[in-house]
Amino acid sequence: MRRIDPFSPLSLMMAFFVGGVLLPLYPFLNQEDGFSQFWRFDFSDQLSAALQAVFGYGFAMLCFATAYLAVLGGRASLRAPTRIVSCLGFKSRRLPLSFYVIAGVATAGLLLTIHLQGGFEEVLVAASDRTRASAGMNFIILLQNSYLSVGLAWALMLTNRQKPASPKSILLFSIYFLASVAIIALQGAKATIFVYILALALVWHYRVRRFSTWKLLIFGVLLFVLLMIYHVIKQEYLVLGHFAFTAYGDTVVSAFLKFLFLQFTGNMMQLQTMAVLMDAMPKQMQFEYGQTLLMIFLIWIPSVWYPAKPLTAPGIFTMAFWPAAWLNEGTTLPPGFFGEMYMNFGWFGLLGGGLVAGFLYGCSYRAVRARADCDLTLGRHALFVSLLLHYFRGEVASVTVLFLTIYVPFWLTIKLSATRLRVTPAAS
Repeated sequence: MRRIDPFSPLSLMMAFFVGGVLLPLYPFLNQEDGFSQFWRFDFSDQLSAALQAVFGYGFAMLCFATAYLAVLGGRASLRAPTRIVSCLGFKSRRLPLSFYVIAGVATAGLLLTIHLQGGFEEVLVAASDRTRASAGMNFIILLQNSYLSVGLAWALMLTNRQKPASPKSILLFSIYFLASVAIIALQGAKATIFVYILALALVWHYRVRRFSTWKLLIFGVLLFVLLMIYHVIKQEYLVLGHFAFTAYGDTVVSAFLKFLFLQFTGNMMQLQTMAVLMDAMPKQMQFEYGQTLLMIFLIWIPSVWYPAKPLTAPGIFTMAFWPAAWLNEGTTLPPGFFGEMYMNFGWFGLLGGGLVAGFLYGCSYRAVRARADCDLTLGRHALFVSLLLHYFRGEVASVTVLFLTIYVPFWLTIKLSATRLRVTPAAS
């Protein structure tokens, strides 16, 4: 019997559907979730909107699964062909010059960021309010994502050959990994750290040892808790000088558990955001008809050069229903990928978005199942899949920017340093 791959895009998408749509239903209807406490909205019919959101996501998931499985073409098409294919991969374990060059670019971005923000202490403060502190410097700060590119390429290099990596090379990589995570943490973005760790876990999964479903679940819970610890340090201790989450309970443990619940339901809230859209559109907000998708291209233009640049989907969504959050705090609420598709094209957007996403992730998964020994193929897939949650709960433009700022330096590193290998595609 063929084992289910818990790291496949379809498995992850179904897990996100359960976590972001089904599990929040009861606390949302009882207004006990993080969304109801932090993002007040006056529904005309909350129950009806919630049920429509569940059905909408259900149809979107069906479209995703249909396109995904159609690309894979069933079990027969995944059998290994007899032909030899050519792909890029590392043959040597010696660190290539491109690693130093790309890491040097990232270091230059870090030093320039520290200089422009007024010193290291100001960088620590900026981590708690990155939207305003990073205004005008986003592309300089994003250069630091090249640290992730090198880390991903390095992990692929260490796992590519049959010969086990030496303890010294593993130690050097571990030091680099911890240092790069610490530097990326200065950005104040949990999303980037999450992508980095998950991408490396995917490399381990396909190259070294497979994660079982239960191990992946434990890994996900542990990663969430660690990121929340980072969050309270960044958002509370560095800003207030003490931890504010203790107000949620009588003891530190009970308060932290309540905090974790509110953070989970305040981040995995695709049911709630879709319910808002289905309740309010087009009465309170008109359809965008593709305008937010244009931000994939327009977002690269600095606002100084283009003052009239439109807002991204989170900005439009927040300004429509919670303008004070953006005007007073610089905070936005992402509608999620499918929420953005609904914002633009209604139900056609939901169904079409599911088909397009299923097709793209199906193509990526099929390629890596056939050529897991190819460093470029596996690295691209690991990065693409590690962003699946951010697409699901975020939006298109900003997540695509994150993908490209990591993938382009990674692609350059592989192109400049890897050699062309001839491999037989693996059986799936």
